[in-house]
Amino acid sequence: MVMSDRPRPGSADEQVLCHALEKLRGRGGLRAARLRAEAKGIAEPLLDLPAVRRWATLHDLDLPHAAVAVVTECVRTGLRGSERIVADAVLGLGAFGKEYARAGVEPKVIADIASDLLSRRRRALLGSWSRLHAALGVHPDETPSDRSLRGSHEGQVLRELAQHLLSSSPAVLDNRTPAVHNGHRLGRVVVVGGAVMDATFKTRVLPAREMSSEAYAFDLSPGGKGLMQAMAASRLGLEVSLLAAVADDPFGAQILDHLRHEGVDTSMMKVVEDVRSPFTGIIEFELGDSLAVNWRNDHEVRLDVRDVERALPAIAAADALLVTFEIPRESLQRIMSLIAERGDDRPLVIVTPGQPYDDGVVSGKALAQVDYLVAHQWEIGRYGPPGELPYDTDPVADRLLGYYGVETVCIPVTGGCRIYSTTASGYFDVPTIPSPYRESSAARDAFCAALAAKLIDQRGEFSESVALWATAAMAAAAADHGVANPMPDRRRIDQMLARSRLSVVPRLPRDAVPGAPGDAAPGDVVSGSSEQTPA
Repeated sequence: MVMSDRPRPGSADEQVLCHALEKLRGRGGLRAARLRAEAKGIAEPLLDLPAVRRWATLHDLDLPHAAVAVVTECVRTGLRGSERIVADAVLGLGAFGKEYARAGVEPKVIADIASDLLSRRRRALLGSWSRLHAALGVHPDETPSDRSLRGSHEGQVLRELAQHLLSSSPAVLDNRTPAVHNGHRLGRVVVVGGAVMDATFKTRVLPAREMSSEAYAFDLSPGGKGLMQAMAASRLGLEVSLLAAVADDPFGAQILDHLRHEGVDTSMMKVVEDVRSPFTGIIEFELGDSLAVNWRNDHEVRLDVRDVERALPAIAAADALLVTFEIPRESLQRIMSLIAERGDDRPLVIVTPGQPYDDGVVSGKALAQVDYLVAHQWEIGRYGPPGELPYDTDPVADRLLGYYGVETVCIPVTGGCRIYSTTASGYFDVPTIPSPYRESSAARDAFCAALAAKLIDQRGEFSESVALWATAAMAAAAADHGVANPMPDRRRIDQMLARSRLSVVPRLPRDAVPGAPGDAAPGDVVSGSSEQTPA
């Protein structure tokens, strides 16, 4: 069963957004300065819209100016008939000033329609009702009274606008932006992984066996590596679809609503009836490090081989494919075989091997299709050469590259990353970017999404600067630990890099001769450099 990507009418998100629009129509109307002043108050639901974040990324604007642009675009192209004229006047947008002027509407009326005073805007709207409609080629209904305008018309129009902003505004943007904008390409990403509910207990101490301790906070929210990577990619302005299985219960509905709110396409989601949602129990400490226990319910809520085969057209059309080990191993291996059949006409493949399969390893044929394996050391120890310690990173990575055919292995560490690659110069360390928090569970997901985004920008060319940008995304997610969605946008990543002023000196191959004494050793961090890493 596949569910529609449109939110339910009258949803909580719609009501909150409509309430914000109703508040914002007064005191000057919908202005960037007002939104900036109210960013942590009534304007927050509008500024947090996926469409607003995407517009800000594509057009290099701050969120308040992007919000005004998105609302104006939705009023112009999403609403119909009198709704457009009423919404424009009530919010003071001035969206149709040029059309009104061309139709001979007096300059004073046009100025009053965009006035800072709501009462003046209403008077101008009602006093020129027929002329404003004629200017836009709209057949007018009977002019409403001031009382009915305030009491019913405005509320209905703002509810319609709120629903449009939530359900279809990302599509409004797509047909109006070029394939390359502000130096980055508007890539298409498919994520295949898990979408679960996270029950997070925040505590300062871990109780001993048969003992208990008090948590200082608790959170119940959608999670899973697939879901988090999809949200992270959406934050970076990419077009994202998630292929995952959820239950047809209240938790599954909450997961789908959360994804839509974050601008992720859910049309590929599999919804399983009469089952219970998978859960992850998380014990999280004050600095962001955590312990987790997964209950996947993967006998009932799972992506089968048939599910991934049906998704092949969408996968093949993507610029990048992000896959996690949260799906059954046979389904992952089938995806990789389908990728192999595409030859050179295939997306970039980024794989996160978490949680490792308990019953063995992934086949060599499947691993050979992996362009980037983003893994913690404990997740890939079983792929090392016989007789070697599983936690010795170098021989495990060497075998993944040389024996299995993985192109690049990325090993995140706290704030930094070690890279082993066949496409870059040997192997190198990406420097640690300081953060008050340790690596959070979301940090690696931010790395994977940023890696995909920057590789799409660079048309698949991997480099030290690409690795540094993805690592900065990981550090930003860790630094913003504790906020509702710590996934960074491009501005946040660039800000993190600019503050750190770090660059990467590649390591030489291990059989090469080190540099002369006094020079920076290969793989060392260079700090305080005036040279900025390209965004």
